[in-house]
Amino acid sequence: MTLKTFKFAVLSLLLVISSQSYAFDISERKASQLVQSKYKAKKLLKVESISSRGTKAFKIKILLDSGRLKTVYVNKKSGKISERQP
Repeated sequence: MTLKTFKFAVLSLLLVISSQSYAFDISERKASQLVQSKYKAKKLLKVESISSRGTKAFKIKILLDSGRLKTVYVNKKSGKISERQP
């Protein structure tokens, strides 16, 4: 491997690593849409931003068709929906 190829490989790797660390969080609107779509929510009641043990998330309360209140959490970085608090 030539020095030029090595430098290019290192710079490419640094660019990939730095772009991942500056990834944008999903929006409150997008998190709400994900939850409403997954649970077929009758009504969106409340959305709040929380931080738990270094993990940023949205806490979303919805009303299901059955009349049951459900609270779910959406990870701001990945968009993963969980029924457990992060």
